[in-house]
Amino acid sequence: MEKVSLTIDGIKTEVPKDYTVLKAARSVNVDIPTLCYLEGINGIGACRMCLVEVEKAKSLQAACVLPVSEGMVVHTNTKSVRDARKVNLELILSNHNGDCNTCVRSGNC
Repeated sequence: MEKVSLTIDGIKTEVPKDYTVLKAARSVNVDIPTLCYLEGINGIGACRMCLVEVEKAKSLQAACVLPVSEGMVVHTNTKSVRDARKVNLELILSNHNGDCNTCVRSGNC
């Protein structure tokens, strides 16, 4: 399998070309929070909790749907990333109905 090299929070790594940034980060024990992501089930990046900063990108990116690319440099814990995640979580919780019995996460959100 073809591999690509990238840097996540200063950690240089090489991962298969078909990995997402989220999967690559997890492979080097870098934690990126997620709410809507369920591996193999949901690949839409709707909750935006997994936002990361990619050098040379114009905006923050959802790590769960962003494919890795050669030479990519990713930052997962900058102030802009933390601020955006906070706003997104506040928006999600402002409309949260609290009916956890019907949710696939069953209260583990």
